[in-house]
Amino acid sequence: MPENRLCISADSHVVESAEFFEPLQAMFGDRAPKVVTPDPALGPKLDLGNGVLGISISGLLQQNIDFTSPEGRESLKLGYELARPGCYDTSERLKDQEIDGLDAEILYPSVLFNVYQLEDLDIVKATFRLYNDWVADYCKEQPTRLFPLASVQMFDLDEAIVEMERAKGLGHVGLSIAATAPPDHLYTDPWYDKFWAAAQDLKMPLNMHIFTGATPNHGLAKRDPSSRANGPMSFAGAGMTVADVIQSGVVERFPDLKFVVTEFETGWIAHVLKRLDWAYVRGGGERTFGLPRLPSSYWRSNFYATFEDDPLGIMTRDFIGVDTLMWGNDYPHGDSVFPNSKQVLSEILSDCTPEERWKMTVKNVVELYDLPFKLEGPDQANVNHLPIPEVKTWRNSLPLPEVSVATPTK
Repeated sequence: MPENRLCISADSHVVESAEFFEPLQAMFGDRAPKVVTPDPALGPKLDLGNGVLGISISGLLQQNIDFTSPEGRESLKLGYELARPGCYDTSERLKDQEIDGLDAEILYPSVLFNVYQLEDLDIVKATFRLYNDWVADYCKEQPTRLFPLASVQMFDLDEAIVEMERAKGLGHVGLSIAATAPPDHLYTDPWYDKFWAAAQDLKMPLNMHIFTGATPNHGLAKRDPSSRANGPMSFAGAGMTVADVIQSGVVERFPDLKFVVTEFETGWIAHVLKRLDWAYVRGGGERTFGLPRLPSSYWRSNFYATFEDDPLGIMTRDFIGVDTLMWGNDYPHGDSVFPNSKQVLSEILSDCTPEERWKMTVKNVVELYDLPFKLEGPDQANVNHLPIPEVKTWRNSLPLPEVSVATPTK
């Protein structure tokens, strides 16, 4: 990699081992979450401790595998055997960073996603404390390459603030909170204000990753089993959270508070912001909403979103705000663009200026999380238009519609 050229993933992951959950079983017995294999053909899953099965372990480790192929379905059996050495050995992980053209990663959890939905708050607190220690220990050997995010619950706010302060001391650069709040206690409630205030004071960005809703399906209504809408439509739950936080005045009251909407991709954002702005203007503006600015203005000052390979979001970057977009490779998940990140970036950012590419792959993530990298300008970005050999993967071989953007006439 050329000296001083950077590319940083704002959305990468650790995958918690089955052994990670063993101390919880010693504390809570059968009520604790644990990894089980009820169907060998589908591989291991997280048992939430109440018989409810959560996320598939294999799906978190199937990078660059065609899920629809016989080989892909067969790989489900393998579970943790699919893990690359870099999933658990940080020296090996740095080798994978070199393969993918990365200099650093922001790390989210994986198997813990469903834990946000547990009803036993004591188990949730203990699980998150255990994880925050575990991932901090994982990252400490590579303090300039791996940057963890702590997980906290949002029911006992005093405890959450204490854990946030503890996590800051452990080296965490932000917090993961539920992407969608409980339906009966939305983020519109001023009850959350002391938590928002503490996060603002500590300069801890609040990250809302896909699958981390406080209730199943990101708060969307449960649908007929024949429907497959909730996965592709999950951004609707995130959009409601964004609307709630903005329209209830959270970021007006806490102007330095930062939220990150993670892995819902970005093609939907411009449409949602446009609708929110229209509702604000048509509904009476500040007189009705009590907010002096358009909702889209609050988005651009207080929110970020991550993307992997979403060209539609890039097409609307002027309205979304280039300063709010951050790229991530999602290593080592099934949706990951590893090991083809440079190719993907070269393709989807081909119409962007050098400064735009620098912001989305370097500047925004460094400034948001105060990472120890010196910002030197667009020439620093390790993303360019040099020919990159075509690497056919199941992901980029899927047919995509031709999309053109018409220039409006006056």
